[in-house]
Amino acid sequence: MARISRKLSYLRRIILVFLTAVTIFGATSVAPFFLFGEVQAVDLQSQVTIVITVCGNGVVEVGESCDDGANNGQYGYCKTDCSGMGPHCGDGILQSNYEECDDGNTVSGDGCSSSCQTEAAAPPSAGGGGGGYVPPPKETKVILQGKAYPQATLTLLQDGKVITTKKTDSQANFKIEITGLTAGTYTFGLWAEDKKGRRSITFSFTTSVKKDTITTIGGIFIPPTIELEKFSVTRGEILNILGQTAPESEVTISVESPEEITKETEADEEGNWDYPFNTSLLAEGLHTTRAKAKSPEGLLSSYSKVLSFHVGKFGVEEICPKADFNKDGKTNLVDFSIMLYWWGKYNPCVDQNQNGIVDLPDFSILMYWWTG
Repeated sequence: MARISRKLSYLRRIILVFLTAVTIFGATSVAPFFLFGEVQAVDLQSQVTIVITVCGNGVVEVGESCDDGANNGQYGYCKTDCSGMGPHCGDGILQSNYEECDDGNTVSGDGCSSSCQTEAAAPPSAGGGGGGYVPPPKETKVILQGKAYPQATLTLLQDGKVITTKKTDSQANFKIEITGLTAGTYTFGLWAEDKKGRRSITFSFTTSVKKDTITTIGGIFIPPTIELEKFSVTRGEILNILGQTAPESEVTISVESPEEITKETEADEEGNWDYPFNTSLLAEGLHTTRAKAKSPEGLLSSYSKVLSFHVGKFGVEEICPKADFNKDGKTNLVDFSIMLYWWGKYNPCVDQNQNGIVDLPDFSILMYWWTG
């Protein structure tokens, strides 16, 4: 009796978590929370490089014109955003707190010395007016920049919470500034929704932020969106695989079979891509596909989410009895995860009541046959 009681308690917890997820996130969004392959931003089989630069560390890095470390923003040193020199002797603008003159050069003997002090035999330079230079306050912020899809809606998460959304431009570029930060370690996540409403996986990364520095994370390329024209085809039928990425990017489509099959296509000027895959290359059964992209600038994305499809004709024998979807003789969390993957879609094995969609009645049947 104690064992049965523990099992029932365990099942109640699973049901509670599942129903809570359905209530909060909606039926079509539940699967990614249980299937890690749907939400991982980094695919171990594809190396994606992002460029992280820190303005204020004293090292001139990619995208910076200068970096004087703690002196950034002070007279005679680099600007606070490392985009170039700040007010300095020789820029032609008189900074009265530091200069007696400024004739636009650092040459002595012309009435204004190389250190912008008035020389005895020459009249002071008109300078350009100005008043004293007051250094701007230093900022602690993060800048994210990269590519997604044209006119896509980007959602930014900081430590798991949505903090802002932003539209990309017509060339799929984006730049997001995150301010109001304190020193520490942060995990940021980005996902995009294309013009057809298709959503990418979440691209996430963790970085350390130092006080009074600007950390720029560049080279981000959001994985492409992917869609299947249908989820079931007869062998030899053409299966259209499509989605969106940055304009004129190279798209690599991977189809998992006993051996991986890869095909390539190119996105058009609006970032749309598609590939008519010939399923005669595949054996009958379940298969998966995913895609990644390379932009014209050479940016590499990680893989998209994984989609499954069936080749062949479904028959009565394809209906999995007792909700044992992986046919291991048990009905447990593995079968539960498989059901969540197909949630809101059709799969004859998982669709226990054969109503054309995997939904709550099928979940109830799975709970009835649960063995643990």
